Amino acid sequence: MPMLTETKDEAEIEEPSMQENTKTSPFNKSEGYRAILKNKDFLSLWLGQVFSQLADRVIFVVFVAVIASSFGTSTTLQSYLYIAFTIPAVLLTAMAGVFIDRWNKKYTLIATNILRAILIALLPLFSGTLFGLYVLAFLVSSVTQFFVPAEASSIPALVKKYQLLAANSLFTTTMMGSLIFGFILGDPLINIFGLNSVHWGIAGLFIISAIFLSFMKYQPIEEVTCASRKTVRGFINELKQGFIYIKNNPVIFQAMLKLATLFSIIVMLSILSISISQEELYPGNPALGAQKFAYIIAFSGFGMVIGSFIVGKFLRNVNKYLSIFSGFTIIGINLVLLSTVGLIPNHLCINIPGYDFVQIHLAPFLLTYRMIFTYAVASLIGLGAALIAIPVQTIIHSSVAEDMRGKVFGVQFTMLSTSSTLPVLFAAFGADMIGVINTLIIIGVPLIFLGIYGLTRKKVVSY
Repeated sequence: MPMLTETKDEAEIEEPSMQENTKTSPFNKSEGYRAILKNKDFLSLWLGQVFSQLADRVIFVVFVAVIASSFGTSTTLQSYLYIAFTIPAVLLTAMAGVFIDRWNKKYTLIATNILRAILIALLPLFSGTLFGLYVLAFLVSSVTQFFVPAEASSIPALVKKYQLLAANSLFTTTMMGSLIFGFILGDPLINIFGLNSVHWGIAGLFIISAIFLSFMKYQPIEEVTCASRKTVRGFINELKQGFIYIKNNPVIFQAMLKLATLFSIIVMLSILSISISQEELYPGNPALGAQKFAYIIAFSGFGMVIGSFIVGKFLRNVNKYLSIFSGFTIIGINLVLLSTVGLIPNHLCINIPGYDFVQIHLAPFLLTYRMIFTYAVASLIGLGAALIAIPVQTIIHSSVAEDMRGKVFGVQFTMLSTSSTLPVLFAAFGADMIGVINTLIIIGVPLIFLGIYGLTRKKVVSY
């Protein structure tokens, strides 16, 4: 693991006062969420995002459950699924940007939702083999790569310039919310429709998204001329410029390393949570454990939301350096704590009675102390992630020259997508070969030392 410490140049960064930020920020009560949601066209786009992202999260949960029930509970098989979803993000980023510049964004958003609905409706045809499932995951993810940039680039055409901060903030908040509710939604959808028919429910979410988007009146800000349209070669040149810029700026380079490390931890936890759920929470029914793993991810997402609130409300004036390495320490300690979940007797539980709502029956549920412990620790890991992610992103935003931001964030997206492959494979092979408990310790202990090393250094950097 590269040494994620401060550089000399980082000491030169000064934060503007909170009073100054408050005066100059365009995000105030009069132009907050309520104001932009009164814009019917933006509201249609946002509702389309809500249902589309919920469907995206549910797809992964369903695919994991299908693999576990039909092909075994090996974590390695699940890691290949994650990679199948990730490869299009690496390969198609440049191509998607080129075409999005040329296509009508409203029609692109509607078409990509309908295409994904059709693809997921074909799940029974692909689920006969592992290779078929991986191919379907690749195809669905490939279509998504065209939806995401079309969605993001539509915002400036729908809201006024001074409302962009509020609009982007709402979209980011919705994305984090979908991480929680989307994964949680997967389990009840499987229970309601059954594993063999749940694809119809997911297809329905995509269709609902397309319907909302059809009400959006989209007028491009201006026609994009042929000369100004991006090409694949132009995109690659921008990435090269971004890499050179990052390499020559130690502050940004160190921040990118910290962000890549955090992202690697998150994707490893996503894979290991499947094994934790199968082996520790549902040892008698691993296939059911594969279906329920999403609750671990959801609670870590809940912790990130709480952490984001704490950072924004109470830690705005705290040294970012201290916040970042406190986050690494918290994550490391809780990963080691998570490795002790097997010490809690699995027979200790709370009986949750069943419930009937309209024609939906929720079966009785045993909430074990192991589950409570696991979900609490996952929340603390998410909180630690927020202590890292928000300050790091703030450092990057404040350090990158305005004319280089697009190039640098393009590098950031490509780097995070590419760098997730090896950590996922490490976590999967580790869980299968030496056990998930030992793998958690191997990941957690170095993070504890990294965090303590950063916090106890004599040289304190003022971010």
